[in-house]
Amino acid sequence: MPSDKKRINLTIPDNIYQQLQTFKADNGITNDATACLQLIVQQLKAQENEKLIRRLINGTSIEQLRQLNSEGIALLEQERKKLT
Repeated sequence: MPSDKKRINLTIPDNIYQQLQTFKADNGITNDATACLQLIVQQLKAQENEKLIRRLINGTSIEQLRQLNSEGIALLEQERKKLT
């Protein structure tokens, strides 16, 4: 049956296949292709986020970055205190 979706034939080393099996077990996935697709989607989203962060950093002054860093550290410290 024809499909508008693209197929990818993938051969991977044994150690990567073992990691894929662990990922499947950890996430309740039974199909290799489904696990691969989920990992691909996650990585593509991470790549997009990385691009956005790079653009933010490149368009921000050193002083602004220092202030953001300071505020982030303070926020993390507050959250850590809530957990203890």
